[in-house]
Amino acid sequence: MLPLSRTALATLLCVSASVAFADPIDACVDLGAEAQLSRVGEKAVLVKDADNYYRLNVRKGCYDLGFTPKLVVSAEKTKGRICPSGTRVKTQRDFCDIESVEKIDETAFQAYRRVR
Repeated sequence: MLPLSRTALATLLCVSASVAFADPIDACVDLGAEAQLSRVGEKAVLVKDADNYYRLNVRKGCYDLGFTPKLVVSAEKTKGRICPSGTRVKTQRDFCDIESVEKIDETAFQAYRRVR
């Protein structure tokens, strides 16, 4: 087995194990001004807000998400807010509807970032 294959396998196993620790949020969260957003391909957005980490799962994928340099998250017509439903991510050319928002731990956050 090639070293790259082992690394990819280890990352996938780590992500799979971390998914068990993902909890759907049950209320809206207003993100701080320093919140960091990063994309995971066309299917998800990661959010780091101080010591809190979230994974926003895109409904039906979003083509522009994989390429856009800028992301803005909003819910209830408020920028920087994520909610259990109605959350959207604005890319440079499109809006992506979010199907679910999960609170994850730092280990899962780092693993998802390596997969992107």
